Amino acid sequence: MPVADPNAVSYRPVIVVFVTAALMALSAIWASFGLVARVKALKVGDPVVNDVEVEPLILPKEVDRVASWIDEAVKYGARIATGGRRISLTTLEPTVLLDPSPEAKVTQLEVFGPVVCVYRYEKLDDAIAQANALPVAFQASIFAQDIDVALRAANRLDASAVMINDLTTFRTDWMPFAGRREFGYATGGIPFTMRDMTQEKMILMRKS
Repeated sequence: MPVADPNAVSYRPVIVVFVTAALMALSAIWASFGLVARVKALKVGDPVVNDVEVEPLILPKEVDRVASWIDEAVKYGARIATGGRRISLTTLEPTVLLDPSPEAKVTQLEVFGPVVCVYRYEKLDDAIAQANALPVAFQASIFAQDIDVALRAANRLDASAVMINDLTTFRTDWMPFAGRREFGYATGGIPFTMRDMTQEKMILMRKS
């Protein structure tokens, strides 16, 4: 999902954390992103229809789970900017949550549902600290015009890969793909997987 326009004058530091579908945006520029309007415009429905962008979840109980996590986040102080409504037995309206609590499940865990959490910040260091406080880590993005700001954030974000001015969905075959902390330590990607699946053998010969 696009979160910022690289050509916009107001393009300022934004952090995207892949694991929890989280977006951290500077408070002063959050309103200029247009994220809520874009989420409202998403087409929800049957996945066999070509222009459908948000599909049903796999089981009704998964909608129950995600809906309960949204309710918990609201109970802890989050605000629903859009969405949150159940459309059918297996379909949930795409949802944007503003400033969920650090203790909420939507903050701590991967939602696996049509929910994005936006955390507004005043200082970039606070956003980096909040991203690094998660029990799991995977990939992250930093969007910024200032290369010094971008590299500072990229160096300090505790992620296995950090994309600068690109989304966390960027892939090439040679890239390492891994988690950190509770997300595990194995590394995916073609060369890394080949190495993991290789059984090494050593033969020693003594010269007489």
